[in-house]
Amino acid sequence: MKKILFLFYVLFTIALFSQSKTILSSEIRWKAYKTLKTESFSHFGTVSLKSGNLIFNGSELTGGSFLMDMGSIDAEDMNGSPKQKKMLENHLKSDDFFDVSKFPTASFQIKSVKKVKHTIYNYQITGVLTIKGISKSISFPVKISQNNSVYSLASAQFSFNRKNYGLKYNIFEDMLISNDVQMNVKISAK
Repeated sequence: MKKILFLFYVLFTIALFSQSKTILSSEIRWKAYKTLKTESFSHFGTVSLKSGNLIFNGSELTGGSFLMDMGSIDAEDMNGSPKQKKMLENHLKSDDFFDVSKFPTASFQIKSVKKVKHTIYNYQITGVLTIKGISKSISFPVKISQNNSVYSLASAQFSFNRKNYGLKYNIFEDMLISNDVQMNVKISAK
């Protein structure tokens, strides 16, 4: 009985001091390359956040989760060529890559937050990234700051291997695409 009461006390204390912050704004940027990895052989853009939260214990980040709307993928580098832009975005949304009709969202769940000594990034976040129903652990540095009641999170550039998430094209074309997809994330929450 004492163990149950102690567990209840611990859970109550965590719930009392942990506060979920609602996302005010977000920017999720991506960049992918052909195997030559030059700017002229790259595509870049954004994907929208559908929902999410950051969880703080006082002023310390302790968790959070995010749901990305994969149907919103935008190839900004193609803005000058509307027809080619639409073709690339439809290609990325097709079953060649993200298969948005079956997997309309991707998610990220923060599992741990570690304070680090770095000139810019003050935390290392580890979490589970899920794309096309495939979940893998990923870590990256972030800068977390607070201005009054608004918390900001800005990641360093990080990457994930697209093949680990089933993002594969036909055999010949796939050899021309770099496996790494670069990401940057900025989130404000209150």
